Amino acid sequence: MHFTSKVPHSCEHCQQITLDFGLDSTATQFSCGILEAIAADQAGCALFRASFDSIRKKGRLNDDFVNRNDLTFVVRYAKEELPYFTASISLNVIASEKLDNGTESAHIQESTRLLLWTDEDDAASADVATRPYELDYNSPATVKFARSCVSSCQLDHEECRRPASAEDNGQGLELIDPESIPSRLIHLVTKGSVLYAELIGRDLSSDIPKDEVSQQGFAILSYCWGGPQPVQLTHDSIGNFADGIPTSHLPKSLRDAAWLTNEMGLKYLWIDALCILQDDVDDKIREISRMELYYSHSTVTICAASAARCVDGFLLSREDDAVNYSIGPIQLRSATSTGAPGTVQALDLADDFNLKRPLEPIATRGWTLQEALLSRRILIFSSRQLYFTCTVANASCGGFEPVLKPRVMTSYESRVVGVHTFSGLRMYPIRNVWHIVVEEYSIRYLGVAADKLPAIAAMASSLISMAKERNQKLVYLAGLMLEDPDTNNYAWRTEFLWTVSRMEETYHVPGRAPSWSWASVDGSIRTWGWSDLNDLPMDDEVELCEYSIKLENQLVPYGAIEEGLVKFRARTQTLHSIAGLHYTIPTRRDETNQRMVPGKTVLVLCPDTGERDKIVRRGIQGDRDLFLVELVPFHEKQVSPAGLIVTQGPETDCYVRVGMFEFQKPDNDQTASEIALRKALFNGSPFREVRMV
Repeated sequence: MHFTSKVPHSCEHCQQITLDFGLDSTATQFSCGILEAIAADQAGCALFRASFDSIRKKGRLNDDFVNRNDLTFVVRYAKEELPYFTASISLNVIASEKLDNGTESAHIQESTRLLLWTDEDDAASADVATRPYELDYNSPATVKFARSCVSSCQLDHEECRRPASAEDNGQGLELIDPESIPSRLIHLVTKGSVLYAELIGRDLSSDIPKDEVSQQGFAILSYCWGGPQPVQLTHDSIGNFADGIPTSHLPKSLRDAAWLTNEMGLKYLWIDALCILQDDVDDKIREISRMELYYSHSTVTICAASAARCVDGFLLSREDDAVNYSIGPIQLRSATSTGAPGTVQALDLADDFNLKRPLEPIATRGWTLQEALLSRRILIFSSRQLYFTCTVANASCGGFEPVLKPRVMTSYESRVVGVHTFSGLRMYPIRNVWHIVVEEYSIRYLGVAADKLPAIAAMASSLISMAKERNQKLVYLAGLMLEDPDTNNYAWRTEFLWTVSRMEETYHVPGRAPSWSWASVDGSIRTWGWSDLNDLPMDDEVELCEYSIKLENQLVPYGAIEEGLVKFRARTQTLHSIAGLHYTIPTRRDETNQRMVPGKTVLVLCPDTGERDKIVRRGIQGDRDLFLVELVPFHEKQVSPAGLIVTQGPETDCYVRVGMFEFQKPDNDQTASEIALRKALFNGSPFREVRMV
């Protein structure tokens, strides 16, 4: 039988146990002989089974074990020490041994730990702060949790206040920089018993009271459009929004966001579909250029993680599911510190970090990645549970993080995969952060193919600003972060050596970005880099002689581009010349970059798409002119040489990328002839200028 928090396990065997919350963790709460415990297990008691299942899995529950008379089953209780430790019990099989001096020594043979939670209205709540999952997102408990997390974060987390506060009001509360307040906001007003959304700001009859918003704050919604918006701001509808419309007229996700914002005590809300003129290109461009400010300075981001479409909504009631639990829940009696009898549930979660669950819809969309990363605080309404995450801590509405729990060494960013703030990434080198972002972003879906660069522009802008704070020179070039491109270093070279994870599932999108940018293709991207670049000699003459892009609009310096050019000075070799080498063309990229063909030095050719795979194979056969452009020269113990595979472009003096190449990872078994083979690939080849578009 499967159990849930609403229908926990309970039987005559586990009901023998009463946990005394007044005892310390070394005290025995319950004990019995091993035969009695095994009998309870065989009778189907989930608590005793939880202990003996681990013994079974190890193959130790045999006759020798059963017939031992030195074993005792013991239950102990550990008090909660929030935020780091929640209340729990341990189920122990203990072996006793009499020593020569007459004393007795006990050794734990097996131990299983179960966590405890209890209902808010149970007497045991005086001792146990953890609660079952909150299954109703419209409940007072949900609102209380949301308000408490935001308030505690504002008061206690200087790291979360700092990015938004131009000054401090002397009470530890944040003040939002007025220049970062959105151009338009939804003002939530209750008329009678009806909640209205009134649009204020640019091109509207009512201005935004910036001093008030600066002090009170505003919420922002991150959600999936999931197709055309049934209600959106246009030149025709702006008058209606200025007068105010009942929030009941909005799509469900937008309506939910308005209700929650109002219940949390906030009166201002930003939603892209209602605050950006959807039929005005100039307004879209202007607002996209300010997205970084909006998300990074909002009081809280409401993340409608579970809703695939704007009409789905996210404030839903759910049923508890037995698949959430690997053990229990098991109901136990307790003697509380107040003297009143109570009950708790003991359990173990099956997937506490949601790593085995399908991705939430919002974690599959392109635009929403930067919306989460740039936020300071996020309320994540997932299909399983409501979570809160900020730049330093996490909490959950129900479950085992009832209060804000600081993250230790960025052990995990949030309990919803793909939805988290920038937070722990700040400690890493900026290019490393960008590579993490690019790889995650590349697997997400965009409804409009042309949004590839605009949908990540705010994140790029944020990182460039961070580089300036670190006195680091980074040049953003159509999705690439070039470090000191005017100097002779390896950092900028590796930016051009991205590869695709699944060649046959990747497609080129004409006109969206230069061929040398990962943004020119749709598909999973893997960035390329060495961890010890600074240890390598810089004795080659490879140069980035020229680089430029033409933006679609100067207001969005990290957004869409019309064209881009780079010019290398490097050695080249015709692809046809490799005919005598061992080579491979993997259809799926080896993520660990290990040896693809054991025992041989192999040149790895990585076309960007299935169509370009055909071009590469024609080049190997000599049916088409393709060239290898060496960006990283030979180094004995590194994946080298490495560079780009190019062919003549539409313009006679320019080339386009069709893939990249490298030798597979060297190992200690390389022979002298294999090393010489790698070293000789570009020997004797003259340096030439290669212009690429």
